[in-house]
Amino acid sequence: MRVRTALLSVLGLAAACACGQTNGLPSPMHYPLASPHGFMKGMTEAAYQRRVLLEPRVYRSLDRLRIDGVDWMSLQVAWYQKNDTSNRIFADGRQTPTDASVTDFIHYLNGLGMRVFLDVFVNANHQNAWQAAFRPSKPKAWFHSYDTYLVHYAKLAQADHVNLFAIGDEFDRLDDVPRYEPYFAKAISDVRRYYHGPVTYGADYTHYQKVTFWKHLDVVGIDAYFPLSSAPKPTTSELQASWNHIANQLQSFRKSRGLSHKPLVITELGYYSGRGAAKTPGDWTPAAPVDLGLQRRLYEATFQTIYQRPWLSGIFWFWWANPSNPHWKGGAQDNGYTPRGKPAEAVLRYYFHRPHARPVPSL
Repeated sequence: MRVRTALLSVLGLAAACACGQTNGLPSPMHYPLASPHGFMKGMTEAAYQRRVLLEPRVYRSLDRLRIDGVDWMSLQVAWYQKNDTSNRIFADGRQTPTDASVTDFIHYLNGLGMRVFLDVFVNANHQNAWQAAFRPSKPKAWFHSYDTYLVHYAKLAQADHVNLFAIGDEFDRLDDVPRYEPYFAKAISDVRRYYHGPVTYGADYTHYQKVTFWKHLDVVGIDAYFPLSSAPKPTTSELQASWNHIANQLQSFRKSRGLSHKPLVITELGYYSGRGAAKTPGDWTPAAPVDLGLQRRLYEATFQTIYQRPWLSGIFWFWWANPSNPHWKGGAQDNGYTPRGKPAEAVLRYYFHRPHARPVPSL
């Protein structure tokens, strides 16, 4: 997602993290464990600092999510490479959350009754940070490093009983290249040696029809930042019309590629609460004027269209956020992605709590 590039710039990644200075973590409120066969009502927590997942205030914020009806969490953690042509992926000592903090966070989510989608991704520290721009100078070396990175998290996912695992997302310059399909097939096979749950990939919305390796995966994943309208103040009905057109395209794609038997999940989707979000949902502009009403209408249009399709198995909203993002608290003055304390949160809560709002496919 393009917003990660802007976010990394805003964060000022050389800044020291003062997170996790306490060893005491709050006890989770306990809820019944979500049904393994129910629709995946998801939210995303992306961590960009080594110890941010140890912050007690991050844990405390999760109880509110469960009250909102969220029963799956997409936990995003990243390894990095030096730039977009590099061939080595590594855990960054400042930005990659510690394995112990990831494990503790997963266990806490389970205590809340949430299931966990471990959605690991790669960014670059210099030049174009977005993985869609990656073009390794030595592809064989890059894929070898990629395998090592995935196996690391596959072992962690199996040990911590993670419910869904992604091999990454939005590798636009790699995932459509026929000669790279064997590399991706090997990576998926390596993951399956250590992780025994369902495996997916989050394809860029511009690129999902070109991905060469869907047949090797259990779940079709789409990072669904589709542009919906170029109008400055689009109505909900205009946004609905765009989403219905997109949903029809997704259904046609599944049928034409022989993927109808595989669950389709929106692995990532968010709308920043600023002007322009309907035109460029995945390209947050920090200076965009706040528009809470537009974010609310975008959520409503999504829930009233694609969310109702019986073949959709889940949706993961981006994102709830944490202190590794300076805009994490949300509220009326925030133009970022979190729905926290905004009208969009009430929309999410309304639909996630309606048991008959949509048919329920099985994963």
